[in-house]
Amino acid sequence: MSFLSLSSCLASLSAAEDPVGLSRALSELRSRHVSRAGGAGQFRRQGGLVPLVALLTEPSRAAALGASRRNLELALSLLANSCTEPGSRVQVRELGGIPALICILQSVCIDSIWNRVSRALGNLALDSQNSRIIHESGAVSSLVQILKTSQDVGCLQSCLRALRILGDSQPHRLSICQQGGLASCVQMLTSPHPDVVCAAVRAVCELSRGCSLDCAEQLSPAVPTLMALASEDQVKTAVHPAAFGTLCNLCNQGALRPMLGNAGIIKLLITKAIAVQGAPSRCFPLVRALCFCCREAVNRVRVRELGGLELLLDLLRSPQYRSVHHRITAAFLHFCHDTAALSLLGLGGLASLLAKRLEEVAWAAEEREGVQSLKEVPDEEEEKGAASFDFPPEPRSRKEQGSSEESLRSWLLSEGYINSLEDLPPEWIMDRENREESVKTMFSPKGKGSQIAKLSEKRTQLPHTSGHLLSCNSRIPEIFASPSVLGLRSPAPTEVYGPELPVLLLLSRFSQLSDTSSCLVSHPILKGLLTYVICHPNPSNRAARLLQRLTCDPLCLEAFIRTGSICTLRARLLLHDSPDEEGKERNRYPERAKELGHILLRNLCIQAESPFGVGLVTHMLVSGPQSDRQQCALCLPFIYRNDSSHRQNLLDGAIRLVLDQLMLSLDPVYFFHASECLSSILKPEGSPAPTKSSSPVSPSCCYQELFSQDQGDIVFVLDGGERLVGSRELVSKSCEVFCAMLQGGYAESQQREVHLREVPFCAFLPLLHYLHGCSQDSFCPTLQRLQKVEPDQELAQSPLAFTLAAAGRFLLPGLQCVLENTVRETVLTLDNLPSVYNLAEVHESVQLRRDCCRYLMKRLHPPQRRARTLLQLYEQAQDKQQLSQHLQDVLQGKD
Repeated sequence: MSFLSLSSCLASLSAAEDPVGLSRALSELRSRHVSRAGGAGQFRRQGGLVPLVALLTEPSRAAALGASRRNLELALSLLANSCTEPGSRVQVRELGGIPALICILQSVCIDSIWNRVSRALGNLALDSQNSRIIHESGAVSSLVQILKTSQDVGCLQSCLRALRILGDSQPHRLSICQQGGLASCVQMLTSPHPDVVCAAVRAVCELSRGCSLDCAEQLSPAVPTLMALASEDQVKTAVHPAAFGTLCNLCNQGALRPMLGNAGIIKLLITKAIAVQGAPSRCFPLVRALCFCCREAVNRVRVRELGGLELLLDLLRSPQYRSVHHRITAAFLHFCHDTAALSLLGLGGLASLLAKRLEEVAWAAEEREGVQSLKEVPDEEEEKGAASFDFPPEPRSRKEQGSSEESLRSWLLSEGYINSLEDLPPEWIMDRENREESVKTMFSPKGKGSQIAKLSEKRTQLPHTSGHLLSCNSRIPEIFASPSVLGLRSPAPTEVYGPELPVLLLLSRFSQLSDTSSCLVSHPILKGLLTYVICHPNPSNRAARLLQRLTCDPLCLEAFIRTGSICTLRARLLLHDSPDEEGKERNRYPERAKELGHILLRNLCIQAESPFGVGLVTHMLVSGPQSDRQQCALCLPFIYRNDSSHRQNLLDGAIRLVLDQLMLSLDPVYFFHASECLSSILKPEGSPAPTKSSSPVSPSCCYQELFSQDQGDIVFVLDGGERLVGSRELVSKSCEVFCAMLQGGYAESQQREVHLREVPFCAFLPLLHYLHGCSQDSFCPTLQRLQKVEPDQELAQSPLAFTLAAAGRFLLPGLQCVLENTVRETVLTLDNLPSVYNLAEVHESVQLRRDCCRYLMKRLHPPQRRARTLLQLYEQAQDKQQLSQHLQDVLQGKD
């Protein structure tokens, strides 16, 4: 038998005169042309849909089709196959094929016809506009009726598939549910045919998305069946995810969650979530359902006992599940009154994870430049029905407008202000419009006092209008006339309803546990809290109150000391600096942060100065582990006031501990806290005021005045060939070394030219000026030039350093003192302090080294720069032990 080409089939389809030829053309098109890959699109482009749809819509052509049942089935099957292609679905809609299919569905009672029409409608419904037309045409009720009457397996599968596809939006799913479509699908779950069960459970899964209360009521009888389908292994592959999906959708309704928990949904969710934890896309619906189940007390117990808390903690740690971290945190909030669960979560490290989450929220708000709504928009599934069912809503039998009136009547009756409801006058209750207007007027900004007075007067006069209705000792006039009742209350403090609210509530609940210090007083948690308080554009006051609660707890004092948190609080709140963070953090409210810092340190000071605190600090400082002793020493100046009797008793040992650790550690964070600790011991002093001479003094040089004519009885020749004239008598008189050389028994005593080795010209010239009577008081230009050190020149290679070395070589303590004063007054800064100290070490200048230590500790310097200089000082010092001793002498006032 020869096969017909596509053009021949289309020609027969267009003619539609011979039923036999039409049947063969339809069969060929369905089985050979449209069924192959890309065949539907080619069929549409060749114009095949026009005559095909005309067979269903035009009466003259429909006669040839209706003459044969087989031709009708073939045409419907061909149309269904063609609608698998998007362009065909659009063209069928434009040709008016959808009403024709629905007409056939409603007028024919043959399973095979129903099957093909349902399959065609399902394919057409993949287009959202087609789905809307099908719903508006009333096809859903026909499909539901077919499910109730048909016994054909194929027909039932096609109807279930069509209903599943038609549930493409929440309004459409609600419409199907209201027309009984969901209930009919639920009945198919118990079918003996596996294919029907598979199609039914997939339809139920789709129709239960965004599960409403009506949907939940229709699905509640199917919970045992769904649990069995989700648990069994002897079912088709598509049944398991569909059954799980349906159960997860049902968890959206609080009214069903207790029943689902009794049916074993908690264990099923946890087991399945652990199995697919490596595939987040498959695990997300399970996590969402498990979080919903945490809203009821009966299910929370199961979640805790079956390992659900550990699972959620693991997911909270995983960055792959970042999109559901907020949901998990909100789920943990429902365990806030379960002490056993909180202890388990605390041991699992929830507090640290919450602090990290709080820090992320702060940085995210910082990136958004503070643009954040006060209340987040809830998710689609966060509807009214998803609320906890621990307290089911009471049914309301009365109208909304009468509820407030009835509650007021009941309250008056219960408090004994009236004996029965008849004691109230009918005119006392205003109608709703007048009552709303009165309230608006009473609380309006303008005329507030007069309106309250008028309303009070009206209420006071009400008993007299009814005469006998209210007794004379009734308190109703007093109540209504009281300004405390009618007056405006002060507005409640602004609360931030953002993603950080569950985090702060959980941390606040952790602070109320018996073992608060182990849960909350740690570096990561305080870091998150402080970052939120400092950097968030609109921080909640809960974070500050939580910090205050922790610092007021005596049991937390030891943890604050051991973890170094006291120094961290001071650095970030008072100094606005973070030594353990890269870069400079943005402090949006420095004054508020400083105020909070003073409050927290004051609380800790009160705890430390109590008898319990003194004993604790003394024990930690004297006999505790080395790490505890060091941390205790660092925070000691901050927790004891200057006038405290315990401060000085503990301070000497603390100073030694800090200095000993400085010789061993190169940690910048430790040096930061150590420099702040040591500098806080001393009373800071400002820079000395520059001395101003009353009248300008003209510079004079004794050396130039003596030898302006190159007169002299001795010439000093240096290594570079420089020749400097001098007076033998003045040089010998001013320096013992030269006295022995020039007037003793050495050969130089008989020479006019004396050669000096290893003395640079830049050093010997100032020395020679000094030996001939020049000084800084005379403003000798040569000595004055020593005060100028080039910015790019190292201090050790400067003329000042060489002159200081020469003064030491020729035993000139007076010149050494002058040069040291020059270094101290003009050269010593925070940037070159290590170089000055090294210079003092080389020339064994004890006082200059102490002056460097005093300058570092007693002057007001930026904390980071001071710490960096101290670190460089210890790195470059030749004798660290001697450096520590100099620092200790300065701190103890022995300099």
